[in-house]
Amino acid sequence: MTNLQLLGRLLAFMRPLNGVMCISVCARTVKLVMQTVLIALAAAAVARFVAAPSGGTLGAIALGLVGAAFLLGLSNYIETYTGHYVAFRLLAMLRNEFYDRLEPLAPAGTATLRSGDAVSRVIADCERVEPFYAHTIAPVITAFVVPAILLTAIAQWYPLAYVWTLLPFYFVMLIVLPVVTALSGGRGSAGSRRAQGEVNAFLTDSLQGIRDTVAFGYGTRRRGEAWRIGERLKKDQDMLMRADALQRGVSEGVVASAAIAVLWVSGNLYLAGAIEPLRDIPVLVAVAITGFNAAQGLNNVVGDFQVSMVSARRLFELMDQRPTVANVVATSAPFTDSSLQLRDVSFGYRADAPPVLRNISLEIPAGRHIALVGASGSGKSTIANLLLRFWDADAGEVRIGGRSVRDYTLEDLRDRIAVVSQRNYTFNSTIGENIRMGRPGASAAQVDEAARRAQLKDWIDSLPLRYDTPVGEMGGKISGGQRQRIAIARALLKDAPILILDEATSSLDVESEREVNAAIRELARGRTTLTIAHRLSAVRNADEIHVLDQGRIVERGSHAELLARGGVYARLFALQQDEVDASAEVASPSMA
Repeated sequence: MTNLQLLGRLLAFMRPLNGVMCISVCARTVKLVMQTVLIALAAAAVARFVAAPSGGTLGAIALGLVGAAFLLGLSNYIETYTGHYVAFRLLAMLRNEFYDRLEPLAPAGTATLRSGDAVSRVIADCERVEPFYAHTIAPVITAFVVPAILLTAIAQWYPLAYVWTLLPFYFVMLIVLPVVTALSGGRGSAGSRRAQGEVNAFLTDSLQGIRDTVAFGYGTRRRGEAWRIGERLKKDQDMLMRADALQRGVSEGVVASAAIAVLWVSGNLYLAGAIEPLRDIPVLVAVAITGFNAAQGLNNVVGDFQVSMVSARRLFELMDQRPTVANVVATSAPFTDSSLQLRDVSFGYRADAPPVLRNISLEIPAGRHIALVGASGSGKSTIANLLLRFWDADAGEVRIGGRSVRDYTLEDLRDRIAVVSQRNYTFNSTIGENIRMGRPGASAAQVDEAARRAQLKDWIDSLPLRYDTPVGEMGGKISGGQRQRIAIARALLKDAPILILDEATSSLDVESEREVNAAIRELARGRTTLTIAHRLSAVRNADEIHVLDQGRIVERGSHAELLARGGVYARLFALQQDEVDASAEVASPSMA
């Protein structure tokens, strides 16, 4: 996307607030004109007093100064208020739009996005777009409008020679210098935003993994990586600062040169008898100097404009991604029952990689409990992803309630499924708010009942703040078993007819697993349940177990039937029993 396209898109986004922005531009125009008028009147007052001291003349000029000062203060207030009014409301709209576009991309479209970089885009890049609305649009417009007003006034009251003298300097300030500044700092703008995203992503990773960094003595190397990333950011920022310094230095030189040129022309005009030196020269020099304030405002925003364009591009790059899945229907089909079915389903996450699932067929009648087991990478969790329509099958059909999952809207489909996984996210809020995520409008009594059924009630009642107890970032203040039971309480509160348990107890110790399994049995009661597990102890009580191997179902039956068959399931079970026995020997060594 070119800068011109980005510019058009940002301006289109501003359309609801165009009227307010017009007020801001008009106020800035009045402010800049009044700045010049104030200095010109002051210069005129001094010149008139020196030429012919008169109280009446000074009184009139003083009255003009008061009026100009009042207009200057009022217009400055209006410009500042309206400019930031537009900017901050557009920032809120842009953040909301970003999240609205980002949510449908998850998880397929965000799988490769680093969380730190995403945070950098939604916070830092949004903030860098703000100067475009607050400090770029009005300065760019007034940079051309105000000089036009001043040159017109000069042409009206003074010889045209002054207009032709100032025009080349305005051309340099308004055309040449912005182009030079943009060319000298352009690469630094793009590089600095990318480097800033890398820094934010690195810091996020570092903070989240600081315990392991310290435990494994990885700090020195991590600091070295931080230094290298910081050096890349510094290099790009140095380029921006050099361009800004060049612009400011040349800008001041142009203003000084314009004042000297006006003095030179004034000398010639005085000799020709075209002007009165004490009356005209101080005013024209004052106008020549202060009249460039608007043009300098344009040059001062060139760097901000470039950074805003880069930041906007980073935002729109993510926002413009097409979701991997989208609603096919506007209204969901009637939901008749909670049966699940896969018919000859094949699927791969990438076209250039082998498929994860190969012609899978699976049926779970309503109210039944079916388990999927197999080695890591066999495709178990992929089936859950297809049922939730995080991805769509490449071939075959996924059905719920006798209808294709594509016959339901994404919202209605996911409302009918509750998921408890190995990595349930616990938000940095309270226990009550994390449980209430299952049903945001739930009453305190409903939350309390869900906690009781999830085996959490006694623990919560023992806490001083009970449901208002903070869980910390990523649930860092509570144990893994407590996090899992909060996830189960969340699912109980949701009360969906279909339940997916994806490695729900795989990361727990034996005692925590026993407590969580008791909560899971309560959760699964009366629901169509699909258990995905690597640990076979979690699936013994399933109505039927399906064994996956390299993307295919190779065995199915009850726990006892599969053991008796002596196939893949029996081998997995034997391996896990050996692991349990070995762990027990390590934990309790024999005494000589």
